[in-house]
Amino acid sequence: MTARMWKIAAIVTALGACLLFVSRPVGAGFLLGAVTAVVLFKRNEKFWNGVLDSMHSEKTTGLLHFIVNYVLMAGVLVLSALYPEILNIFACAVGLMLIKIAATIDALLKQEGG
Repeated sequence: MTARMWKIAAIVTALGACLLFVSRPVGAGFLLGAVTAVVLFKRNEKFWNGVLDSMHSEKTTGLLHFIVNYVLMAGVLVLSALYPEILNIFACAVGLMLIKIAATIDALLKQEGG
């Protein structure tokens, strides 16, 4: 991810943090999802860079890694579902999409030929 995409992600996260003043469960859910998205991205980056550096992989390389990732994503959503007075599940789901949102905004803002 480029430095520009990280800046966009930070701006989106800051805007999401402003939701704390409107509705605490919505803001807290978004922030939990956003933090989880960044942790998962960094986790993926470290794992796959290690695989590339080792120059060795098998058919099942990454299977357990992805299972753990999906368990983490499901965990924060289940946590949000179990404690709706503290965390909003829909805001948490949007927070989990932080990296995708930042990449999409970055692609939309790119200028042609310059």
